[in-house]
This record gives sequence, C-alpha cells and structure tokens, in this order.
Amino acid sequence: MYDGASNLKLPPAFSGPGQLVLFTRYGDPRATGWEQKWLTLWHVEQLHPWFPQKQVRIHKHFWPLLQSAFLELEKLRLHQEIISFDGCHDQSTLHESPVLSVHSWGAAIDLNARDNPSGTTGGWSTEFITVMERNGICCGQCWTGNKQPMHFAMVNG
Repeated sequence: MYDGASNLKLPPAFSGPGQLVLFTRYGDPRATGWEQKWLTLWHVEQLHPWFPQKQVRIHKHFWPLLQSAFLELEKLRLHQEIISFDGCHDQSTLHESPVLSVHSWGAAIDLNARDNPSGTTGGWSTEFITVMERNGICCGQCWTGNKQPMHFAMVNG
C-alpha cells in the first residue's frame, strides 16, 4: 500500500524484514494454490537416516540449503548435535502479533527446541552455526534481540 508520501505501508502480516523478503519473492502463503506451488515433501531419511524426522514439508528453495548443510555437518560429524525436529511449515503468527512467522512459508526449521528455548543463548557449537551460515541458513541463536536458538531459516529475522 502507498500512503501518498514516500513511504510504502506494509500489511501487518508482512512487516518483519524476513517476512517482507519472503512475501516479495514468493507471495502470500495464505493464498489459494500457494502451497502447491512453493512447498515440497523432502524425504530426509533417504540421505540422512540419522535425522529424527523421515520427511519434512518445506519450501522448495529452502530444502537444498539444508541438504547442503546436512552433508557438510555429516562430513564434520557435527550432525550429532541434532537431537530433535520441532517443526517446519506451519501457518502461524509471531507471539500474538499479526506478523506471519517465517514458518508460514516453510522457510524455517526448528531443531532441539527443548534444549534451545526462546530467550536463551542456545547450545549450538560455533562450528555448527558456521556450517549453517556458510550454506545460507540463519540461526536465531545469533540474533541480538529475542534469541530463538532452535530456529534456522533461509532469511534472517
């Protein structure tokens, strides 16, 4: 929406920086047909039998990033840090606000949520985080504000 001045006013659902990137690239995840266009069922167990979930419904552009990161984590034996899978695609909002979660696009995955709860510094090793970042994946453990160390996404924030 344009307010007549020089400011673009975003609907509240897309007001986060990560959400704006996803909305601009992929559209509204609530739109009819959106899931069929942008989501896929990733059969994780085919290459990564150690992963705690056999398959994950995920954004088509996010799973290749995770696939690459998982292969590198395995090579370095860092994949052993992953204990639990705690969600990926989920139409939800952030903390009782109108802002859609990055999970709404299938562009985020939560791992080891019990051991890495919201607001904590998290327990991932520096090496693990480095591998994820090298593969284009942002981690909520690195945020300066309200840390979400279980959260890994293809956009930051």
